[in-house]
Amino acid sequence: MNAEQIERLLLAPTLPEPLPAGQGWLLPHYEGLSIANLPATVAALLGSDLPGALPPLAKEIWDAWAPGLQRVVLIILDALGYRILQDRWAAGEGQPFHDLAQAGFLTPLTSIFPSTTAAALVSLRTGRPPAEHGWLAYYLYLRELGVAANAITLSPYRGGSGDELLDWGLDPETMVAVPSLAEHLATAGIGTRAVLAAHFRNSGFTKMLYRGVAEIRPHLQASDFWGQLGRVVSETRGERAFITGYWGGFDGAAHAYGPQDNLSQAEFRTMSHLLREEFLDRLSVKDREGTLLLLTADHGQIEIPPEQAISVADHPLLQQSLLVPVMGESRAAFLYPRPGQAEAITAYLEQQFEDTFTVLRSADALAAGLFGQPVSDEARARAGELLVLPHGNHALQQNKPKVPLVGRHGGLTDQEMLVPLIGARLEAL
Repeated sequence: MNAEQIERLLLAPTLPEPLPAGQGWLLPHYEGLSIANLPATVAALLGSDLPGALPPLAKEIWDAWAPGLQRVVLIILDALGYRILQDRWAAGEGQPFHDLAQAGFLTPLTSIFPSTTAAALVSLRTGRPPAEHGWLAYYLYLRELGVAANAITLSPYRGGSGDELLDWGLDPETMVAVPSLAEHLATAGIGTRAVLAAHFRNSGFTKMLYRGVAEIRPHLQASDFWGQLGRVVSETRGERAFITGYWGGFDGAAHAYGPQDNLSQAEFRTMSHLLREEFLDRLSVKDREGTLLLLTADHGQIEIPPEQAISVADHPLLQQSLLVPVMGESRAAFLYPRPGQAEAITAYLEQQFEDTFTVLRSADALAAGLFGQPVSDEARARAGELLVLPHGNHALQQNKPKVPLVGRHGGLTDQEMLVPLIGARLEAL
């Protein structure tokens, strides 16, 4: 199958009950065409497996990459959605990405649900869907601590210092109760390395994500991100290794300006230039041997006009019906009603904002497989009682953010859900 055929396949499935038809929503393809299938694919490419994880991608995608393979380099470019990449190519930009796709293979994949970094990065490190690993979204109510929390900074929702929840008893080694790909590869004698921004290196979230990684190489800017990747590739020459890198620059720009704004596009152009000039062109022939480069994203983004982001704090009747602030994502909101208030909240949202939101029982969405299977007890607790899915370019948030968010993600549109996977053996370049 080529990219167009795979895209049609991803767009074809009928939404399960209780999700409504007609919204243009796209389901995660946990069966073999999602980012959560990449860890088992990496293990298979390196001659191993990943017990308990979701299956690898369809073998016809990656089978030709396997002969003589020693190393896999997986680069996650936060928020570089498939539609964004297509738009940049149509504008004549991103030639290095296009050249890699021409030399190898390009396919769209789906993100997971919610299509957000906190959940997606855990799936990319474990091969498990959010329903199983339980780290569902940016904001989570953690019943074990009795606190509404930021799931990346590991701080209380209402403020506090980064990693404050570690002092409350949260343990990075156990807060996600499934093993990581790196831990498993280590048992097979396959070394793992990672390149990550220096300010993330010692955070609790990083310690949880990178369990089992032999070395985390810090970088300071975009330029030395690509340069450090090249050094790690060179230093592991001749070894069986899995190397990962994460770059969040495009996500930050798209949040601030919108994914289609020229300032966000400037970040794409910079990223594209550095990919070629500071990474690909600096690799020696020996560095390229037996090396597979994979480029993907955790999710895409969609532009949300400020007037279409509804703040619960502006609606006292709604605010008074909730036990805790809106959790989850503004494009996939988890609500915790006060006892007996679930129906009143649903009625309020449907009457005050006609054709703006779909309100589901979270238990029904979990049972329908939206978050994947199996469903852990923690996922049930953290998904709230109600799941609110905005239609079109709408959002539901607790308060207006201090820093305006133009680009957002977490929902089920193809802009948010479709991401690229570009794979190429570096000897072919």
